[in-house]
Amino acid sequence: MKKGICLLMLVCSLKMFSQDGFSMAYGQNDYIQLVGMSSQDYNKAVRNNFDNKVKGSAYLYPSWSNNAKVYFEQKEYAFPNLNYNVYAERFEAKMDKDSVFIINPKGVDKVVLGNKVFKRHLDPEFQRNSYFEELSRLNDVVLLRKYYAEIQEAGLNPLTKVPMGASKLLQKEKFYTLKGKEDLKVVKLKKSLILNLVDDDNVKILKTYAKEHGLSFRNPEDVIQIVTYYNSLGA
Repeated sequence: MKKGICLLMLVCSLKMFSQDGFSMAYGQNDYIQLVGMSSQDYNKAVRNNFDNKVKGSAYLYPSWSNNAKVYFEQKEYAFPNLNYNVYAERFEAKMDKDSVFIINPKGVDKVVLGNKVFKRHLDPEFQRNSYFEELSRLNDVVLLRKYYAEIQEAGLNPLTKVPMGASKLLQKEKFYTLKGKEDLKVVKLKKSLILNLVDDDNVKILKTYAKEHGLSFRNPEDVIQIVTYYNSLGA
């Protein structure tokens, strides 16, 4: 079965070997396993492309120049142009201006874009493995963020029943706590959630720190700063 999967990836990837510096740097075998079919071929195969009239980008970052690293079967691979497709829940690599290829999630340990770390976990709602961003760790609990997309349909003209404008793709996010290997629970990002996860002796300290620095327990970036400070207390 594994050979069959690799063969499928080989067929989809061969046309890029002569152009792609990745395969030259890391070897064709690694390339075949890590880089799957092109996103264009994938979308045609499973028919999951949304209407091109929908406004809004499916990609998490406006720029592809992220100098990302993909950790695949305990090896590190550098991708200068990588982005996360929120709509399709997958990482894609831009090899040149006309070629975007999907990163095969099987065997990927983690993906690092800048200071953000993404790992795959079993989504408790949809019962499928998805990418989650690791925001911070409090004692034995990891706070995660999952990005997802929704299509907001355009309103209909009450007289003509014709859509008024184009539909929109909206990027949204959910937060989870992870305890143990796969004990994920969806949570709301708020003060009580964070304070219930820290030692009682430090609750007042964190409240004071957040207030003095104008930080909100509902803002994920602020929470990262608060938790980083908390973790430094035990250093």
